[in-house]
Amino acid sequence: GGAGGGGFSGFQDFGGRGGFQGFYQSGGGAGGFDPFEEVLQDFFGGGRGGARDIQANVQITLDDVRRGVSREINIPETVTNVRGKRETQPAREVKVDIPKGVEDGQRLRVAGEGIRGVGGRVGSLYINVQVRMDPRFRRVGSDLVTSIDIPFPTAALGGTVKAPTMDGEVEVKVRKATQHGDQLRLRGRGLPLLGTALVGDLFVRFSVSTPANLSPRQEELLKEFAEEETRKNAPAPQADDDASPNSRAA
Repeated sequence: GGAGGGGFSGFQDFGGRGGFQGFYQSGGGAGGFDPFEEVLQDFFGGGRGGARDIQANVQITLDDVRRGVSREINIPETVTNVRGKRETQPAREVKVDIPKGVEDGQRLRVAGEGIRGVGGRVGSLYINVQVRMDPRFRRVGSDLVTSIDIPFPTAALGGTVKAPTMDGEVEVKVRKATQHGDQLRLRGRGLPLLGTALVGDLFVRFSVSTPANLSPRQEELLKEFAEEETRKNAPAPQADDDASPNSRAA
């Protein structure tokens, strides 16, 4: 199990590299991205000489989430506690390995890298992870969603189009009679699920685009198409009384 976590009962053991003892989902936003501040938590009784925990904010990309990333955290010589008191400690760099699949707002703990207290006890360093999203994708857990425009003829007749993935563009098949909002699943093209060997999927959502600046020929063809649709969808003519099922032969 992880090293003593005081009141942080939500921590779980995490077997990643870099000394992480656990992780949990933090609540709320990241504020003004202060690069270094003290955690509002004093383990070991909160005494004046108690070991205290410090935290640092780290920004990573979506590709970092996919692959995992190592970062050097610069811990300054002087930090300020919650009472406004400045404390001095040795300045140093701490190398941390951020695991694959971490989510925006998640906090990771590195034991033994906080402020040293009386009796040799040392607090922890908490890494607040902020993920810069790729504008091409929306993240839903370990899945990704992307939206691409397809022309009306391709939606109606079927075909192939290019879709973005984390590995670059790929060709995907558009089925005949695809509707606006239909989606295609590309298995294993999403993000790793934190702490597991599982990988999410990529969902390609189709947005059927309406053509603009039609040529005269295109307008003529669309009018013919509309007329044919009207004829096809017109109600069948009602049979007269003589041909009704209730009529009797003379």
